[in-house]
Amino acid sequence: MKRTKPYGPREDAVLRTHIELSRAYNKLRAKETATIAEHGITMAQFAILEALYHLGTLRVGQITELILSTPGNITVVIKNLESKGWIRVYPCETDRRIRMVEITEAGSGLIASLFPDHVRNLTAWYGAALETEELNTLSRLLRKLEKAQ
Repeated sequence: MKRTKPYGPREDAVLRTHIELSRAYNKLRAKETATIAEHGITMAQFAILEALYHLGTLRVGQITELILSTPGNITVVIKNLESKGWIRVYPCETDRRIRMVEITEAGSGLIASLFPDHVRNLTAWYGAALETEELNTLSRLLRKLEKAQ
């Protein structure tokens, strides 16, 4: 559907880019969510396990920032992961108000078994549309957009 009211060359380019970026993200995220759900975990659970697996022990606040979630949602997801034995939560030694989160052996095993498939899926989805040079350009442009905000 073509918009009938123009807003100016730059504005129209911005609107078109924003819509295409949103559509692409939503489509990729839906595919990603569906494939992760096949393993019986949510995207938020996957994101926390992946962060802990690759970065090591983190503060709850760091996890909230890394996976772009809200503190209330993170609290629930962390409790669920802890109840499944995939993470361990404990107070920080230097500041008891801060809670630390580390991945357990069971959590590491789970994410280690899922992550290679995740990488293959992303590579297939992105690779179906973009060459490596285009991926590098897109990544650079998105980072530039992020840093400008």
